[in-house]
This record gives sequence, C-alpha cells and structure tokens, in this order.
Amino acid sequence: MKRSYWLIAALILILVALGLVLSKALTISEERIALGASPEARSNAYLAMEYFLREQEVAVDTANALNRLPPLEHEPHTLIILSQDAQLIDQQQVELLNWVAQGGHLVLSAQHEAINNQSSSLLNNLGIKKQLSAELAPVTAPNNSSQTAQPSTQKAANATALTRLYLENEQSPAYFALDTQYHLQDTENRAHAWANSQAATHLLQLSHGQGLITVLSDLKLWQQRQIGQYDHAWLLWYLSQESQVTLFNPPPQQGLLSLLWRYYAMACVLLALLLLLGAWYAAPRFAPISLIADNSRRRLTEHLQAGALFNLRHQGQRSLLIALQKDIKQRAQRRFPAFSGLPVAEQWQVLQQLSRQPVSSISQSMRPPPSKKLSAQAFTQHVARLQQLRNAL
Repeated sequence: MKRSYWLIAALILILVALGLVLSKALTISEERIALGASPEARSNAYLAMEYFLREQEVAVDTANALNRLPPLEHEPHTLIILSQDAQLIDQQQVELLNWVAQGGHLVLSAQHEAINNQSSSLLNNLGIKKQLSAELAPVTAPNNSSQTAQPSTQKAANATALTRLYLENEQSPAYFALDTQYHLQDTENRAHAWANSQAATHLLQLSHGQGLITVLSDLKLWQQRQIGQYDHAWLLWYLSQESQVTLFNPPPQQGLLSLLWRYYAMACVLLALLLLLGAWYAAPRFAPISLIADNSRRRLTEHLQAGALFNLRHQGQRSLLIALQKDIKQRAQRRFPAFSGLPVAEQWQVLQQLSRQPVSSISQSMRPPPSKKLSAQAFTQHVARLQQLRNAL
C-alpha cells in the first residue's frame, strides 16, 4: 500500500512539473475575427439608424403601412419614410399631408420622384421639383464669413462635393454626403430652411399646416456604412429630437420564384435537373428507327412462302414453272415406270389417264414455259393448273 502511495505522489509531481514547463512555453494572444454583418443588418440597410436613435433615448417604432399613421394627441411624432416605392407614397399622399397638417413631422427623400415630374405626386403638390444639377447655371459662392468657414481636415478634401447646412449661432456648417447629382427646386418658395452643395440644393424643410416636411435628395447617408461619416448621425438626431420616431421601411415584395429559391434552393436545383432529364428523354431522336427483333418461331407455311418468294426474286418465273413440271413428271414416273421413255404426246395421254383431266389442260400446263416474263395473273393461273395436276397424281 505504501508503494502505491509513493507511485501516485510521484505521478502527481511529474504532472505538476510538466504543467509548469508547458505554461512557460505557451503564449496567450488575442485575435479579433471580422464575421461581417449580421443577417438582420444584411436584410435591413437602416438597422444602424434604428440603433442610434435608441442610444439617444428616442422612442423608435416601425410601421408596415401608411394608411395607419401614428396618433398625434399625446406628443410630437416624426415619420421617416425609408421606402422608395413611388406608387405607394403617392397613393397615400392625402393621408400623409393630413397627418402633417395636424402637427406631424414627415421626413422623406426624392429618390422615388421622376426628374421634372409633371404628374400628381406628393412632392409635386408641395411645389418641389427634382432636376439634374448639371442643368443648372453655375452659381458663384457668397462672401458671407459664416458660410465660407472651412471644414475640418477630414472634410477638406471633399468639401466641394458635400452639402452644407448653416444654423443660427453656429460658426461652421454641418456637412452631409448627399447625392449632388440632383437638385431640389422650391418652385413655390415655401421652404424656410435648406442645405446646399456648391451648385445645387439637396435638403428642403417647409411648413404644412401645424407640421413640418423635410425632403432630402436621398437617404443613403443613414445607411450602415455612411451613418458614422461627417454629420449624418447629428442630422438624424436634429430632425427627430424631442419626438417619437416611426420608420416606414417595409421589406420589398418578393415573387414566388425568388421565395422558392431563397428557402428551397436545393429542391429547385433538383427539380430543374429532373425537368432537363425529362426533356432529354422525351426529345425526338434524329436517327433511323431500330425494329425490335422478333424471336418467335415461324410456321412451316411462312418458311415455304419466304423460300418461294426468294426463288422467284432470284431465279425468276420460268425456273419455278420448270421445277413444278419436273415434280409432276417424277410423280407420274413412280406410277407409270415407262413414263420417261414415251414421246411427249403419249406422256400427256398417260397424265390424262392418271389424273382424269382433259388433254388440252395438260398440254397447256406441261409445255415449256415462255422465256419472257408473264404477268402476275397469267403466272398465277399457270401455277394453279400445275398444282391441280400435281395434286391429282
């Protein structure tokens, strides 16, 4: 027993020594692996915008339809339309304008609006037209000291392409990377605030009833990759401060084929392969049709008929008639031994006695057949007479 205790103690000491040696040889390092965006972020480009508002302690809700707008009785409300479905927005323009007139704040972009649109749309009814910035006449920069303030070093390189928003009691403007390709024109001079780039206007804010409407050239500045750049996040907070926010960003409607491919991709691939194999099997073959060999046994009459047709095709009618006449003479020779030594006329007499048929029919049948080819009817009649004579013997 003492020896076993000593062995166990020795093993424990050896393991402790190995652990100390390995612990000195090991190095602990920390590595970060970028797994990319989460599935929620890939399906919703404005997920970071929603998280930012919640971090600012702003109540955020989502809406799936525009016909049920949030109530305005208790506190101010801001509705941000992230969808670019022009038909959906224009169909609900009456409800949206009535909601704004009661005190709501509507924020939307002009991405869905057509250039120089003349039809009845939400922006067109507000006196806002979307134009190409390249079609505008060049404008010289103003000499106002507050407007000529230089951006920070990070913004200096793209200062000419950025949109500037000037606020009261602020020495430097706010900068946004809005789409400068388009210009928002306030045809009715209703806007009380705006933001311009070097040559065009990309943000307008106007009053409607008791509420506000803010129109931007696009909303890409609030997507995941751009919300942290320039003053994009500040603009989102500035437009939604002291109010509840509702985001209207329904998922795009997908067709049946896209849904099947999304959830049953493997089944779609197998079905396509099955259809291709079925089409290949049903397609016509451009080759001669191969007949199935019949291995059943033929009857004796069929063999005889095939042999007769073969002889007729290769030897001709005359050889068949001569062979049949020769068979008749052999039968007569067996019944009348001296038949082969008799003259032809006497042979016909003997055949008449043995078969009891008229001599005229016998002479017509036993004469040498002509060398020329007979008609089908004549050949059949000649064969029938010889067969009748042969059967009679």
